[in-house]
Amino acid sequence: MYCNECGARVDDDALVCPNCGQQLPQRVESAESPISMPEEPETASPSPRTRGCGWAMVAGMLAGFAILVVVALALLGIYQGVQERTRLNRAAATEHYHKGLEQLAAENYELARAEFELAVQLDPKNRDAATKLLEVNALLSSQATPTSPMHQQTAMLLYNEARQLHNQGDWEGVIVKLEQVQALVPEYEREQVTALLVEAYHKAGLRLVDENRMEEAIRYFDRALELHPAEGEIREQKRLASLYLAGLGYWGANWQGAIDSFSVLYQLEPDYKDTRQRLYDAYVAYADVLYDDGDWCAARDWYDSALAMTFSEPLKAKREDAAQYCVVASLPTGTPPPSGTFVGRLVRVEDVGLETAMMIRGHILDEEGEPIVGVRVGLSAWDWSAPPALTNAEGSFAFDGLGNPVTYTVTLVDLPSVPLPVKADWSKLVWVEFRPQP
Repeated sequence: MYCNECGARVDDDALVCPNCGQQLPQRVESAESPISMPEEPETASPSPRTRGCGWAMVAGMLAGFAILVVVALALLGIYQGVQERTRLNRAAATEHYHKGLEQLAAENYELARAEFELAVQLDPKNRDAATKLLEVNALLSSQATPTSPMHQQTAMLLYNEARQLHNQGDWEGVIVKLEQVQALVPEYEREQVTALLVEAYHKAGLRLVDENRMEEAIRYFDRALELHPAEGEIREQKRLASLYLAGLGYWGANWQGAIDSFSVLYQLEPDYKDTRQRLYDAYVAYADVLYDDGDWCAARDWYDSALAMTFSEPLKAKREDAAQYCVVASLPTGTPPPSGTFVGRLVRVEDVGLETAMMIRGHILDEEGEPIVGVRVGLSAWDWSAPPALTNAEGSFAFDGLGNPVTYTVTLVDLPSVPLPVKADWSKLVWVEFRPQP
């Protein structure tokens, strides 16, 4: 939970805030309790009868578990984004609450009210700020209504103070003073007050953008546009901030949505904050998700988008791997590849009886089943590739001493061929064969 006095995070069972010494209320269950994430359902151990159902049932269970993991990760991404945004808003609300207390102590009731109002707007659950706001409103209501000359004099003093704060670059101070001028005497120096307010809203919004407080920045841009709807620069800044905020909202939960937001932002302003890096990361992350889902052609295209922004050899290897699987997946079921194209197939898997051994071997044969000598054979997996193997007099090749039990891709470097995915495992020797399709 958080201390109502200073906003510091404290243990739920603490009696006194270790930061400011404020006595804390006893813990009660309320709507402010942290959001509990749904627990992942436990996977029941398969019964002997279930084990007998074979690999089909196991594959189905693994696929269901993978879907649950993806959903859980998406919910976690959304939850963490909401938590971070709430934390920033609460911190900002605490800051304005303490400013309000300072103004209240100095009997600057109008300024105190403005600070408490902003604190409540940022954190509606801040009961202390809401209580102080009621207190200040009561004080202002009880005061005698000033005469018109007193209004004019007060407005002039506030306006002059706003000009001084303007020269110091204190944009939020300018906003508070000039909004008080408008409340006291709406007609007082109307054009100058409006121009200064528009500038202050704009500059304060830009500062908040630099601090990643995008929601507050957008509110300031909106208030500037209410006074000056035709201000194109401010309208553009609001659009950029809104796109960035939307992209952050999709981050980790909906990569397509994040790409849509950041790609538009990148076209408008490629150097806006970390837009370029975020768009690149979103391309790669979405491509990885599609690859894992078996949508290799789409994964290849998103890898291409990422490589167009920043080239790297590991990413290129991922792209080539996806492209090879895409070729295989694109062949219609039952439709042979073009004549003369070499097609690979799994021949057999042998147990070599050595736990540290893992091998892939095979033969390259012509239409008559005769060996083809001197053919270079490639082997790759993700961002790794082995030096090409060369077929010998029997048309055979070998990749021994493999180090990772993953799915490798076997290709013929010198002949037209369809890449062959081969799953390798410890203590296994996998035999494959390539023949041309007649």
